[in-house]
Amino acid sequence: MACALFSSRTLRTLEALHATAQPPLMQRAGAAIAAWIQDHFPLQPLTVVAGPGNNGGDALIAASQLRSAGWPVRVHRLGSCRHPELEQGLDVVETPPTGNGGLLLDGLFGIGLQHAPRSPADNWIAAINRSQALIVAIDVPSGLDADTGHAPGVAVRAAHTLTLLGNKPGLYTGMGRDLAGKVSFLELGVTLPDSPDYLLIEGGNAPRLAPRIHASHKGSFGSVVVIGGARGMAGAALLAGRAALHAGAGKVHVGLLDDALHLDPQQPELMLNSARHTLEAPSDAIAIGPGLGRSAEALQMLALTLAATKVVVLDADALNLVAETPSLGQQLQQRQYPTIITPHPAEAARLLGCDTAAIQDNRFAAVARLRDHYRCTVVLKGSGTLCTSPEQLTSVNGSGNGALASAGQGDVLTGLISAICAQGLVPLDAARLATWAHGAVADHWRDQHPAGVGLTAAETLGLARTYLNR
Repeated sequence: MACALFSSRTLRTLEALHATAQPPLMQRAGAAIAAWIQDHFPLQPLTVVAGPGNNGGDALIAASQLRSAGWPVRVHRLGSCRHPELEQGLDVVETPPTGNGGLLLDGLFGIGLQHAPRSPADNWIAAINRSQALIVAIDVPSGLDADTGHAPGVAVRAAHTLTLLGNKPGLYTGMGRDLAGKVSFLELGVTLPDSPDYLLIEGGNAPRLAPRIHASHKGSFGSVVVIGGARGMAGAALLAGRAALHAGAGKVHVGLLDDALHLDPQQPELMLNSARHTLEAPSDAIAIGPGLGRSAEALQMLALTLAATKVVVLDADALNLVAETPSLGQQLQQRQYPTIITPHPAEAARLLGCDTAAIQDNRFAAVARLRDHYRCTVVLKGSGTLCTSPEQLTSVNGSGNGALASAGQGDVLTGLISAICAQGLVPLDAARLATWAHGAVADHWRDQHPAGVGLTAAETLGLARTYLNR
C-alpha cells in the first residue's frame, strides 16, 4: 500500500492492537532499521541519538544489532531511558553529538511530538544539524509534525527517513519534503487498515487519460474557454490556453479583458477574442482567473462564469474576487455544476479569513475547510499539493519541487486541469493527474539542473504533455 497515508491516531490504534505481538513491534523496527542501514551504507562509525520514548528504543535496538555486526557505534541519549535494558553493551553518553561527520541515526522523537521541541531537546536537534553527518531519521525527522508537515520549531534535516508501520502524511507536504529527504517505508509485518486516512499520488497510481482511438476528431476531446488577461497580464491567460492545448483539449478559446491582442504568434491554434464574446463560445470547461485583475468587468465576468452550466476552474484573481465579494462566495457555494478552485496558501488564507501561517500550520485542515465551505474540489498548491472533493479522500501530490517557484506556473496548472476535465475525467481525478504531471516536469528538470534554477512556465508545457502521455 505504497499510496496509503495514515494519521498518528490511526497508527497509535494499530500499535495498541499489536501490543502483544511476537516479536514485539519495537524489536521488528530496530531490526528493520539496522538491516536497511547495512544494505545502503558501507561499514563505518555510526552516531546514534536516542530519545526517551519508543523512537529511542527503536534506535537502541538498531544500535545493538549494528554493533554486533561489527559497526563502531556510539549512543548519545537525551533524558532518562524507558528501556535501560536496551543499552547493555553499548557506549552511551548523555551529551549532544558533536560535529564529526559520518553517519547519524536520529531517534530523538517519533510521531508523538506535535509542538516545538523544548530545551534541551531543541539544542540537541541543533547539534544534530551541525554535525555535518549524513542523517537518517527514524519514522519522522525529530521536530516535524507527522500529521501536518508543520515544523513549529527547530527540526532535524535528514537525508533519509525510514518511516515505520505506516507511511505518514506529514512527510510529503509543508516542510516535510525538505526535512525528510528520501523516504523509505519499512513494513513491520503488520496488516494495515483497508481505509487509509489520505492518499499519496505518484506516477504509478495517478489517474490517466485513455489512449485515443483512430476514429477521433477534435470534438472528441472537448473545448476549453480561458477568461483573463487584463491589461499588462495577457501572458497569464495565454499560458493557461497553451497549457490546455498541450494537455489535449480539442479546441481552446482565450477571452481577454484587454482585447488588443488577436493572435498568439507562438500558439496560433488558440482562438482569441474579447472576454465577453469568448464566454459565449461552446465549451466543456471554463477556466477563469489567469491575469483577470479585479476590475468591475472582471467581477462581472466571474459572476457570469459561475452561472455557467459546465465545469469551472477558478484561479488567481478569480479567487481573490470571491474572497472579497460575499455575493460571489454565495454563488460559488450554491453552484450545481462541478467547480475546482486552485488557491496557493495566501489565496487560501483570504478565502478562509485567516493568515497564511495558519494555512501552512495544518494544510490538511485548511483544504478540508475550503472544500466544505465552498462545496467544491480544491487544489491547495504548495510543497505537497493537496487535492480533495466532497466525500472523497484528500490526496497529497508526490511529485514536484522548488523549480516550480516561477511566474506563470499556476496558470499552466489551471490550463492542464481544465483540459483534462474537458476530456471527461471527473474534477478530482483531473486535479490529481494535472498536479502530478506538472510536478513530474519539475522533477525531470531537477535531474538535469540540480539547483532547480530557471524552469519557466513556457518550458513546462511540452514536458507536461510528455508525462500525460505516459
